[in-house]
Amino acid sequence: MVGQRKEKKELSPVIKSAILPGWGQKSMGFSKRARTFQYVETGLVLTIVGTSTFSNIMKKNYMSFAYQHANVSSGGKSHEYWVDIGNYDTIEDYNAEHLRNREMDALYPEDLKWSWVWDSSENRKAFEKKRIQSDQLKLAASFGVGALVLNHVVSAIDALYLTRVKEDQSLMIEPFHNLDVGSVGYAFTFRF
Repeated sequence: MVGQRKEKKELSPVIKSAILPGWGQKSMGFSKRARTFQYVETGLVLTIVGTSTFSNIMKKNYMSFAYQHANVSSGGKSHEYWVDIGNYDTIEDYNAEHLRNREMDALYPEDLKWSWVWDSSENRKAFEKKRIQSDQLKLAASFGVGALVLNHVVSAIDALYLTRVKEDQSLMIEPFHNLDVGSVGYAFTFRF
């Protein structure tokens, strides 16, 4: 119809908080709660970025170390390859053990692309330590992503709780006591 105003639809605080933790709480006037979720979100994002970045730096570092001390070329290698060269001094040692175990699919061709010979066991162990640290940082980043998702879910649930409490006042807390059993406590009633 001509001349009618369209009602502006606003996102639900629950949706807002699911998108950006704390946004829904802030829109309802709960600034302190909103800041808590926002601080957690910022901390998690910084942790993920920091651990991922440092993991990649460590990865480049251990690849360079392997080039210097085991004559390894870094191009086109899987993560499994880097694990293997940290556990065996030479490609011959690796292939010999896998031949004894009849693991033919796990053998590397003995050519320049795949070959390695560590100049000392100490350097191989130092390489392995760097690789493990890089992997641990990468794992920490993946846990950070999980915590980030959890923060969004918890913020959305909190916004739902605040919405229901603010709208309905349907949360009731009543003390109770039962003399027969000798118990005292509180009963929480939440109507949907």
